[in-house]
Amino acid sequence: MDIKNKHVVITGGTSGIGKATALTLAEKGANLLLLGRKRATLESVCKQIKRAHSESKICVAGKCDVRNEREVQKTIGKFAKAYGKIDVLINNAGILDYGKLHEQQPKKWLDVIHTNLYGTFLCTKFTLPYMIKRKQGHIINISSVYGKQASADSSAYCASKYGVRGLSESLRQEVEKYNIKVSVVHPSTTSTRIFDGTPFRPDRKKTLAPEDIAHAILYILTTSNIAVVSEIDVVPLKDPYA
Repeated sequence: MDIKNKHVVITGGTSGIGKATALTLAEKGANLLLLGRKRATLESVCKQIKRAHSESKICVAGKCDVRNEREVQKTIGKFAKAYGKIDVLINNAGILDYGKLHEQQPKKWLDVIHTNLYGTFLCTKFTLPYMIKRKQGHIINISSVYGKQASADSSAYCASKYGVRGLSESLRQEVEKYNIKVSVVHPSTTSTRIFDGTPFRPDRKKTLAPEDIAHAILYILTTSNIAVVSEIDVVPLKDPYA
């Protein structure tokens, strides 16, 4: 796919992997709808993109909680109506809760599931009809290496990311007949704010940068029309915890 002039929805677009991906795709001329819960931050990112990348004609800030069915349906629907299509959906929004399972608060545990897994479901559900109608599109779900190999004290996060992987594999079989691609990205430890408030202290000199994940996403999107990268792992050269 040539990403220039494609319409791309990115959830969690205010920082980290989402923001880095938006900047990377904008550089290639993509049009963007960035979803997040803080409108002011989203608008700031859009202004930054337009200043840095004049090739990106459209950057829209969509204030939206991916856990809220009505908000997701309304926001994606407004974008599709205004601009006519959605070519790519990148489900990136995610949070982490840390602790022993028997000590975790059920509400916080469920919030991780709602954001990481249910949010992916909702955004995909309300985007797919526009792709199916045109018989083309690409959905990229951001899972984690902890969606393939679990880590202690992160039960909600691991469960959600394993779920994202399973959802993606099932969806791929459903929509391939419509020429819709489904890919999963499994980042390892990346320098984002997801570790804030947790005891995780990786060596920042060894962790991945959000731009590393963004470049992997760009690679996935620029494969030929007859090829799909079903899964890709992005890992540091050296262990950030060693």
